[in-house]
Amino acid sequence: MDETIDLCEGKRFRVVMTRAVAKEFKKAEAKERARCKKWMGFYAEDGDTNLDKQKFRFEARLPVGDKKGTRVAVYAFKAWQLRLYGSLIGNTFVVTEIDTSKKSDRADSKKLKSAAQKLCPYL
Repeated sequence: MDETIDLCEGKRFRVVMTRAVAKEFKKAEAKERARCKKWMGFYAEDGDTNLDKQKFRFEARLPVGDKKGTRVAVYAFKAWQLRLYGSLIGNTFVVTEIDTSKKSDRADSKKLKSAAQKLCPYL
């Protein structure tokens, strides 16, 4: 996972994001970035135990696009209009997609599919 940037590491998990996501993440509003980082820190320490649907949410189980038909569960860290999509691979949560202009509670299906497909190299 040399093309990822470490965000936090806790008792249970490690959270990383791809460089492409990190570049967009820096452009997001500071308050939203801080909240997502806080939720990721909670997740790294205790998993999703202390995070409600407003902070961390299962979105869908989607194919990664390999020949085996592998499907992954895509989750979102949420803070106001910022969404960070990714999945847990082993003990590492990998963020592979970002949506900085979320207008409704429903996830953008294109972003979800993209997040799943970008996870393929990490499986």
